[in-house]
Amino acid sequence: MTTAGSRWGVVMSRNSSYSEQVVELDFLYPSEGIHRRWESGFRITSMAATADQAALILSIPKRKITDETQETLRTSAFPSTHVKEKWTKNLYLASICYGRTVC
Repeated sequence: MTTAGSRWGVVMSRNSSYSEQVVELDFLYPSEGIHRRWESGFRITSMAATADQAALILSIPKRKITDETQETLRTSAFPSTHVKEKWTKNLYLASICYGRTVC
């Protein structure tokens, strides 16, 4: 999933590694929806934003993953230091986007 200006681009595939998928779409950052989905076993697999909306795709993998920790961060500057700190804790970038994150 991607955006350009106010246009959305989406790729969908058959026979993916997911058993279930949902979209959290909001004019603000969908923090409550993300946490609710995390509690149900979903993990963020894609995200994109325009100036007006933020969209996150959350999926449940077909194979059970023993420890998939996810964290999100919203910031106005690129988080180089934060990313390097998380790398030392074995957390790696899975997705990054630029757009609306007002809460």
